[in-house]
Amino acid sequence: MANVTVSDVSKVYEGGVLAVNRLSLDVKDREFMVLVGPSGCGKSTMLRMIAGLEDVSDGTIRIGDRVVNNVPPKDRDIAMVFQNYALYPHMTVYENLAFGLKLRKIPKADIERRVRETAEILGLNDYLDRKPKALSGGQRQRVAVGRAIVRKPAVFLFDEPLSNLDAKMRVQMRAEISKLHTRLEATMIYVTHDQVEAMTMGDRICVMKDGVIQQVDTPMNIYDNPANLFVAGFIGTPPMNLIRGELQEQNGAFTFRAGSVNIPLPPEWTEALKEYAGKTVIYGIRPEDIGSEQEEKSGVARLHAKVEVREPMGAETYLYLDAGTGSSCIARVDAHRNVSVGDELDLALCGKRAHLFDAETEKRII
Repeated sequence: MANVTVSDVSKVYEGGVLAVNRLSLDVKDREFMVLVGPSGCGKSTMLRMIAGLEDVSDGTIRIGDRVVNNVPPKDRDIAMVFQNYALYPHMTVYENLAFGLKLRKIPKADIERRVRETAEILGLNDYLDRKPKALSGGQRQRVAVGRAIVRKPAVFLFDEPLSNLDAKMRVQMRAEISKLHTRLEATMIYVTHDQVEAMTMGDRICVMKDGVIQQVDTPMNIYDNPANLFVAGFIGTPPMNLIRGELQEQNGAFTFRAGSVNIPLPPEWTEALKEYAGKTVIYGIRPEDIGSEQEEKSGVARLHAKVEVREPMGAETYLYLDAGTGSSCIARVDAHRNVSVGDELDLALCGKRAHLFDAETEKRII
């Protein structure tokens, strides 16, 4: 396997459209790196440049110790799995798996062994004689993954491979690809717009927006310590509550004020907040940190709110709240909590898990 190093890479299309802007990223050997962001953020373009399917406008891409900017895709020792499976409809599963090996003039006995091994790993033994039209979406995707595995490349590239599957099959295939990564000990770069896929699959996540990296870190570090407003709002389901208001100081103590809401801030934040006194800031708090049973007993900061919408999710319930802040808030509470639409609640806040963001730069203050 190999590491992938992207150094100051940019991609400019005709007409001056900047798709990727001076992106630098180091994917370690055997790492599962997920590129995540909204549609049009440049993540698929970056993946295609690593694969050699797009030319690099500026910068350098290395696979292992070799610069591959001018190396044809077939010589980069990579394998790519596409969103639309890209299977040959007139070939059987066996023939699809074997096709790339035949082109490389691998001996017939080795082809047989590799295809059988790959079919065993992916549970495709019973489908080797079928053609793609006789397979389900999940089975077709496993064949597409198998066609990559059978080549034993240095790097696997996945371009939104699960977006055409139904919700249940996506969950199953997420787990299968994660297990595959562990089994193969392979370097994998995976592109998705689904932050749930990113959180559940990646060793590290690279969050992108408008062709620029916003943050690269482990899933939990990104969740707990988002670098800016975009990351805070993009990662997490439901998303973080982001409330615009003013930071006020009185007798050395800081509070956040938005509309009729006044939230005392932890004393340990005081030093970091001094330069922001009187300024507009954005208060961010996760839905699970509003109204938790533990905080109901010990929480100092409270939010008085009216329940506008109640969404039972089975194991938990989402409450959409009007708290008088000027924007709606979401709380994630126990499913068996007796709450109805129209109820007025005093909900404790886990204030130490909240964040403040600079309203101008959108960077996290604390």
